Amino acid sequence: EVLHLLYLCELAAKGNSQAKSLAQELDDALTVLSTFDEGPDLVLYYKYLLHLQGEPGYERHFNESDSLSASQQHLASTQFRLFQQWWSDWPGKTYKAAAGI
Repeated sequence: EVLHLLYLCELAAKGNSQAKSLAQELDDALTVLSTFDEGPDLVLYYKYLLHLQGEPGYERHFNESDSLSASQQHLASTQFRLFQQWWSDWPGKTYKAAAGI
């Protein structure tokens, strides 16, 4: 999803107004997930999101006592599921610019 945002931003920088609008929509949708990196639990949040995506091994930590609280896990999983639902319904995920733009 982030790579698609980069693609849309590159098109927007070249003057593609539709890509600019779509990039803004995607950036807005990613905002909640990207705010996880504002605190000391950055790595724990992103490892938890990878775990939610089914990536093996990310539930383990260097220190066994390192973990998100139950409320942090609930917030992350809820927001991640909301984003996934939004992404699955969002028509901009398949946007490709015409050649030369």
